[in-house]
Amino acid sequence: MFGRRSRPDATYLRSQARNGLPVSPDVVARGLVLSILDASDEAVERRRLGQMLLDTLDELAGLPACALVIADRPQVHEHDGRRLRSKTYGYYRCKLAGGTVSEARIRIYHRTAVRQQVITPKVFLNTLLHEWVHHFDFAGLRLARSPHTAGFYARLRSLAEALDVGFVLPPEPEDARSAASAPAADVHTD
Repeated sequence: MFGRRSRPDATYLRSQARNGLPVSPDVVARGLVLSILDASDEAVERRRLGQMLLDTLDELAGLPACALVIADRPQVHEHDGRRLRSKTYGYYRCKLAGGTVSEARIRIYHRTAVRQQVITPKVFLNTLLHEWVHHFDFAGLRLARSPHTAGFYARLRSLAEALDVGFVLPPEPEDARSAASAPAADVHTD
């Protein structure tokens, strides 16, 4: 009835194991995230500020440049006629040859899937940071792919918190939060 799960491959395990801060943001990066949160809803302004943040993070992490594209169109989505089934906030693409990243690009959809309203600054920043962590995985960790492991989300959360904008991310699942805050004596492993 249930399919057998294959064992995680080396890329997955490396992504899972690396859960620390991908870069140490400076005051410029912190100022840029605040500017993004306070900026107008204009795609051109968000692209300008977002590109400046990407350039700063890339320089601090020693990564190759990553271009930002803001698509002023609705998010790609699937709808069954009654409910929204899925949507894409943005994506990361690059060319990878011999472990070297080139032509890296982040694309963010500027409008919501169904109502076609401009996305909020928090959603924009969350998506930008999420996609940059994919860039870090390929260019910094030299992973062959960038799976959404617990390590990936730990890197994303560490980055957002170091930028003082952890509030742009969704809350951690309740069981992860309670396990992290529980006293050591209350944690059981069976």
